[in-house]
Order: sequence, then structure tokens, then C-alpha cells
Amino acid sequence: MTGSRERRRAPRVDLVGQLRGELVSVDLPIIVREISLGGMSIETSEAFDVESRHSFVLTLGDGARVFVLGRVAYSRRVDRPQGAIFVTGIQFLDDESDAGGEVGELVKKIH
Repeated sequence: MTGSRERRRAPRVDLVGQLRGELVSVDLPIIVREISLGGMSIETSEAFDVESRHSFVLTLGDGARVFVLGRVAYSRRVDRPQGAIFVTGIQFLDDESDAGGEVGELVKKIH
């Protein structure tokens, strides 16, 4: 394998509606596409500035919630017949997420 997947420190977990998210500062719902201990890929109706930092709350179907701080690694517009969306890569900044912490527990529940 080549490209960005080789540089990832932790494998990503594909999600199919198992996790809801929200951008805390502006009450913007997000769709979490993938998550790993180091970051996540999200879909939103709005673009993010690369290198900007944001707080997110992630909620599992059982109500378990995790608050994470992340840095925008990329944000790309994707045109679809029903309208444009933005796919954004978020790198977690919380040291606890690298060691497993709350994000690790969330990933275990999803797996």
C-alpha cells in the first residue's frame, strides 16, 4: 500500500451510522465516516479551514459520549447530485487519544 494509509499510526474503523457527532462551537452536526485513535474523517455541509482547531462531541447509539479536540488536516468539497458536502480529516490533539483513553474506549465499543 502507498500513500496516506501507510503514514497512519492506528487503523481506521469504518462506521455505518454507529456514531453521531457535533461541532461544539457552532452546533453543527457531523457524520463520522471513519475513526481511529489518531483522528477521524467526517462529512459536513460546511468547509473547514486547514490547520484550524475545533472541539467535537461524539455520541454512540448507547449514549456514550466523548469530547475531543482536533486539528483539520484537510477539507475537500465533494459534489453529489443531491448537493455538495465536505469531507474533512481531523487529527486528534488530545494526548489521551494516543494512549487509548476515551477515544480508545469508543473505538473498542464500535469494533
